[in-house]
Amino acid sequence: MTESNGNSESTTTEGNTGPVVENSLDPLAGRPEQSEDDIAKASDVEEYLRDVIDPELGINVVDLGLVYDIWMEDSTHAHVNMTLTSPACPLTDVIEDQAESAVVGNKVAETLTIHWVWMPPWGPHMITEDGREQLRALGFSV
Repeated sequence: MTESNGNSESTTTEGNTGPVVENSLDPLAGRPEQSEDDIAKASDVEEYLRDVIDPELGINVVDLGLVYDIWMEDSTHAHVNMTLTSPACPLTDVIEDQAESAVVGNKVAETLTIHWVWMPPWGPHMITEDGREQLRALGFSV
């Protein structure tokens, strides 16, 4: 399910416990304080998101700089603020499916909610050095 307010959209993917209900108008609204365990789980979520490959560029979404923030809710629900290289990206569903398989499929979280955010807009300066090396290996000049 995707909801939009112009600056952000939220997509809820279902795991074993059904959809997460949250305020899509402000993805950070009600964000709980993170325990050390939550921070560690968020780090695990980030690591599994490295398996999510942008279908157009062939580089993972973390190294492309598309992932802006990750947090846990109730230790079982992962939330990810991320963007795309273009708001008109036709492959959003592919990225959502890959992310759910990576995070929920590996039992890092029971559910995953992706908050699509457009501010700040993505730019090539957000690509990590590892991402730049991968793009250069594919023939891109970055």
